[in-house]
Amino acid sequence: MESETNEWMLAAIFFFLGIVPFVGGVLLYTKKFVGLLILDSFMPGKPSLATTFLGAWLLLMAPQHFVNETGIDALIMPYSALLLGCLAIGLMGWFWMPKFLQPKWMKEGDKLEARGEDRFVRDFYDSNGEKKQ
Repeated sequence: MESETNEWMLAAIFFFLGIVPFVGGVLLYTKKFVGLLILDSFMPGKPSLATTFLGAWLLLMAPQHFVNETGIDALIMPYSALLLGCLAIGLMGWFWMPKFLQPKWMKEGDKLEARGEDRFVRDFYDSNGEKKQ
């Protein structure tokens, strides 16, 4: 098997592995699909949002070999910096996601939780702060 065929196959695999988390993350940012929020209960950060950046990293990894083959440093260096940025934010987001990278609706939900006015508190506690029977 030729090496070129292997590179195209690897690019296709990275593309298909990256498109699912990237699209899911974009839909989460726009609040059209919030099913990924279940991931937030497993880790201290916002893994639901981090999947967007990890998906983007995989999508950008797909043509990485072809970008490197050009030999143009003005293309390779910014592309590699973008790859590193997506990977760093994606991995860091599992443990801590900066507020400026979170959508407005998620920040408002975090404020409600901090004040004790979220849905969980309304469902299980009365207005005096005691557990409902």
